[in-house]
Amino acid sequence: MARKILVTGACSQLGRVVEVLLKLQEDTEVVALPQAELDILDAPAVLATVEEIKPAVIINCAGFNDVIAAEKRLATKLSINTRGGCNLAQAASQFKAYLCTFSSKFVFNGKKDQPYIEDDDFWPINQYGTSMHGGEEMISNLLDNYLIIRSDLLYGGGNDFVSQIQRALKVGDQFAVSDDFMIAPTYIGDLAAAMVALSSKWAAGVYHYTNDAGDDGISCYEFAQVVAELSDLDASLLKPTPINDMDFDTPLSMPHRAILSIEKFREMFPALVRPWREALTVYIEK
Repeated sequence: MARKILVTGACSQLGRVVEVLLKLQEDTEVVALPQAELDILDAPAVLATVEEIKPAVIINCAGFNDVIAAEKRLATKLSINTRGGCNLAQAASQFKAYLCTFSSKFVFNGKKDQPYIEDDDFWPINQYGTSMHGGEEMISNLLDNYLIIRSDLLYGGGNDFVSQIQRALKVGDQFAVSDDFMIAPTYIGDLAAAMVALSSKWAAGVYHYTNDAGDDGISCYEFAQVVAELSDLDASLLKPTPINDMDFDTPLSMPHRAILSIEKFREMFPALVRPWREALTVYIEK
């Protein structure tokens, strides 16, 4: 009997990639619903949908991830990370489904000298991180059978950091980029593959997944330089700028060095962890 999987937020770039990868699996039936067909903020609709479809697995790809806009207290959008997750968890609990969702390194404050492991204490320092923390807490309090994958700066579709750099440099604009905010940039296709792999093993609890940038990560400036190099664009237009001097159009606290340990994931799927530069090269040159 095929394992039925409900994908929410299927209109997102991440949702589309997850859907494609799931459909490559044998004995899997995928029901992928965009927000227009299922708004996870609508609790009755979530319950009714899960009751009708009766999925064994729910993979949630809906979420609000604009860190700067989140700081402007766009409460109606941020609630998709908290109340939306809660609605899915309640439905998963009632109908005995396994719930999988995504979270972020922004649940940490970035002051730890070593990479963060899955069990480290939460300490979000901005609105986005607080919303992701809230969603995690609601899910873990309502369910035992859940999977949360935390990740770092994502690229691979839409108005992402890579495309922002490329657009600016192509027209000869100077582009300010932080030289002291450390990241483990992650290709969205690799993150989707990690979710599919973990969910296929019914992995439970919290896992971290990023492309491998070492224990210290790389700066956004270093990442931007490589984007320019691989895109044959002028890296001299990049302006290295301390994160505290960046113009975010709103006061914003950022976790300077919140690098996630990926050893727990690597132990299960070593072949699915690749260096950040390799992943970026494949993405830009494809």
